[in-house]
Amino acid sequence: MKATMPFFTVFLSRIILKEKQTWKVYLSLVPIVVGVAVATLTELSFNMVGLLSALASTMAFSLQNIYSKKVLHDTGIHHLRLLLILGRLALILFSPIWLLYDLRRLIYDPITGNSVSISYYIMALLFLDGVLNWLQNIIAFSILSIVTPLTYAVASASKRIFVIAVTLFVLGNPVTGLNIFGMTLAIFGVLCYNKAKYDQRLEKDSHAALPTYYDKNLNGSSGGSFMVNGWTGKKQPLFAV
Repeated sequence: MKATMPFFTVFLSRIILKEKQTWKVYLSLVPIVVGVAVATLTELSFNMVGLLSALASTMAFSLQNIYSKKVLHDTGIHHLRLLLILGRLALILFSPIWLLYDLRRLIYDPITGNSVSISYYIMALLFLDGVLNWLQNIIAFSILSIVTPLTYAVASASKRIFVIAVTLFVLGNPVTGLNIFGMTLAIFGVLCYNKAKYDQRLEKDSHAALPTYYDKNLNGSSGGSFMVNGWTGKKQPLFAV
């Protein structure tokens, strides 16, 4: 479901930011999403609550990226300053939920209800997870300050290919031809997306702000009695105007 973030982002960006993309960009998103989905087919499991939660989470991440980019563009605030503000708000909002659910599960066994002792190994893993998540957010906001939300969503989707590859080797899951095909398709989609965005940028830069000149001696069309460098008819000065 997380692989569908480019679809959510391009749809919400069209509504919120009024961003228009070329048809090449839209088509290049298809192999990315399909490739990530195919690469995870060997780990497929279905749960309706999990499906709805994943869709809601993906949409929330897309909205976060879009509005973060909008705040960066409209206010000119530094992206790390914005990350600090959002981190404080998240701490205030989610601390009560963490105290009610996660902390209780860390202290008491959720099955027996007996108190459990937390090992230093678990604490070290939690600390390492927090540090890595902090670094990931810094890198994510640094990238978001440079590129568009859609490009960031594509990068996030392609990142999952690397995550899938690492989990296949670390957890010892068998690598099938379907996994390799999905990864290859997603990488191909990323290349197509980069090419489509490059073509879109070239097309945008080619639109000149000044009118097109069909004749180097005429400031406009060649027909009629249009003024030639300030002179009507065929009279032209001998000096450059």
